[in-house]
Amino acid sequence: MKAWLPNSIKFPLWWIFKSPQRTLGYGTLWRDLQGIALYLFRKYVFSVQPKPISICVGIYNRSEIFLQHFIPSLAQCQHPELIELSIFDCGSTDIPNLQQRIQAVYKGKLIFRSEPIPFTRAKSFNEAVSQASNELIFICDADFSLPFNLVQLCSNFTQANTCWFPIVFYLYKNKAPFYHASHGEWMLWGGKGILACHKKAFTQLGGLDEKFITWGGEDEEFYMRCYAAKMKVIRSKENQLLHHWHPSFNPKYKKLE
Repeated sequence: MKAWLPNSIKFPLWWIFKSPQRTLGYGTLWRDLQGIALYLFRKYVFSVQPKPISICVGIYNRSEIFLQHFIPSLAQCQHPELIELSIFDCGSTDIPNLQQRIQAVYKGKLIFRSEPIPFTRAKSFNEAVSQASNELIFICDADFSLPFNLVQLCSNFTQANTCWFPIVFYLYKNKAPFYHASHGEWMLWGGKGILACHKKAFTQLGGLDEKFITWGGEDEEFYMRCYAAKMKVIRSKENQLLHHWHPSFNPKYKKLE
């Protein structure tokens, strides 16, 4: 029967009764409703003053897609004077002079550190956050395009006790890089690795768990710690936050081909 239900019905039922945070108790539902109310208020009633933001990226050998999509979209973002790009590179070897290639397109503030260590998402992002100088941080993988209003979105949807986990749009293979229903699908059920919060809250929660050394898992674990710490969590679809297709060993993403 579940296979027959459209996502417009199935997802709200799953979200209410079976989403991971419900294992902590149904008090999480009340905080989710608070998050929805805050999201609607900030989006449609009152936007806050844009705040300085550090965009934190951990990277290893995704340089081509990073330079092709992420950096040009970052260069088009509003409020460039408020943006800092913090990159921790695990010794990428796919493109020489990565830092110089970035600076040829992106003229804003850049913190770039490279160390030839084994790549794990948790370790590389924790390092990128630790070197960031702004209180508001946005953690994002290298294979994304960014919304032009990213600074305003992060400013609107984060407070000292609020974390924003946007629902991103995953593009299918060989589809044009813009949102269209036939170009990809929403990562409704998972995809919590892209997030914005205050650096102080991220640090107090212990950052991403570096015991995760294979791809995946650290995002869901951090998401659950936000609930356990009684933070409000906002999830919203952002159709300009695009994940670009690339080869993956994760069977969950094979269908995107």
